[in-house]
Amino acid sequence: MAAPVSNAFPKSLRLRSRREFLIVQDTGMKVSADCVLALIKPNGKAGEPSRIGLTVSSKVGNAVVRNRVRRRLRELYRTRRDELPKGLDMVLIARNSAATAEWPVFVRAFERLIAELKRRFPS
Repeated sequence: MAAPVSNAFPKSLRLRSRREFLIVQDTGMKVSADCVLALIKPNGKAGEPSRIGLTVSSKVGNAVVRNRVRRRLRELYRTRRDELPKGLDMVLIARNSAATAEWPVFVRAFERLIAELKRRFPS
């Protein structure tokens, strides 16, 4: 029996330190998609999967709302990270509209983001 393919979200695929976030935010390019703003920067590791960091400010809503938005963005990344170009660091910033956005809006926004990244960073 073949081992199942892991869809985990390990620490190696996350931006974890403030320094990593700031590097992407200061020097990365912006890609807007509905309820999400993505800041993208190549990380120089072309063969490795893209890493992600999430920012959901208190302006989006209370803790329950912010955590829901984070869970949705994490799940989209987790299930679709193979579609993203390799070797990128991304910071996804949730906009205020993310608080009331339904799941299909998040899916559509992430698909637009993937399409734009494939256009800008062809493999």
